[in-house]
Amino acid sequence: MEIVLARILKYLNGALFYDDHYRFCTYLVDHYLEILDREEMTKEDFLKEAGIGESNMDDFIRRLTCSPDWASFRRTLAQDHLLRLDQIRGRMVGLRAEDLAAEMEKDVSDEEMLAYVSMLCKELDRHERIVLIGALYPMSIAVEFQTDLIILGKNVVQFHNYDPNMQFTKKDLLVFISATGRFMKGFLEARSDLHPKEADSLLITQNPAYTMEEPRISDHVLKLPGRFDGLRFNYQLMHIFDLLRIQYYQQYYLGDR
Repeated sequence: MEIVLARILKYLNGALFYDDHYRFCTYLVDHYLEILDREEMTKEDFLKEAGIGESNMDDFIRRLTCSPDWASFRRTLAQDHLLRLDQIRGRMVGLRAEDLAAEMEKDVSDEEMLAYVSMLCKELDRHERIVLIGALYPMSIAVEFQTDLIILGKNVVQFHNYDPNMQFTKKDLLVFISATGRFMKGFLEARSDLHPKEADSLLITQNPAYTMEEPRISDHVLKLPGRFDGLRFNYQLMHIFDLLRIQYYQQYYLGDR
């Protein structure tokens, strides 16, 4: 059975409306470890801080197949957290970022790829929030990466156009996923009201044009082989997200800085 966080992300990532269910999910993801650590946090505290109604929260928790009793829900959340941590540790046994980098399709050396991924993990670690922005299928590929990083203590969300509270600051790292780069270029033009240029950004793309100084639209560019080949790009994304979460776990969660 899926852990509670996975069920929450399944709803949140596919949500179509800004309502109490959405606010419950976003608040929980934004404050995930804090909710687990604050034993004195009451249900009333959560409702007030999240700005939601009790009946709507109880209804949503039942939809997650959990008891709406606050102590029971927190206990289930904590148990699932430890279960996922054990699963992550188990998957990481014997895994080396060097081996995964050697196996993946790339147009740079293994050493260059590992150095770049290590730098990106440093960026992931130093920003308070990571916002994933892209089309539906690439976003679905990123879910395991998103889940693991939340479990490891990072706030990772997918962008929703209708969220009135979504404003970008220097504390954010925006991760754009676009084989051609057009999605990011269009986003910067269409959503300037959210101040995306205030945040740091990473573009994962197959377009070599965006690796040049002009037209440079992002702070970091991870260029993958190919030329706007959607199927090939999707397989490359699976490799990249696996490499990032393995490297992040080893570089930061295990303290090997």
